[in-house]
Amino acid sequence: MIKVKASQKIFTDTETATLTGIGLERLRHLARTRHIGFIARAAEAAGRQAEQWLFTRSDLMVLAMLYHHC
Repeated sequence: MIKVKASQKIFTDTETATLTGIGLERLRHLARTRHIGFIARAAEAAGRQAEQWLFTRSDLMVLAMLYHHC
């Protein structure tokens, strides 16, 4: 069972990996191939793009049910 604060609606890829037990690289692969979560892009000082996968509570529930303890 995953317990999160009621006020938290968005989770980073690192938080999601920790909560679900799925490895970070596997989680990113699942997100890309299964269209779970979304990418937030932020411009960094050097002009590069930084990508951060974000997940909703619904995404967490799906991941927890389908891919628990990978």
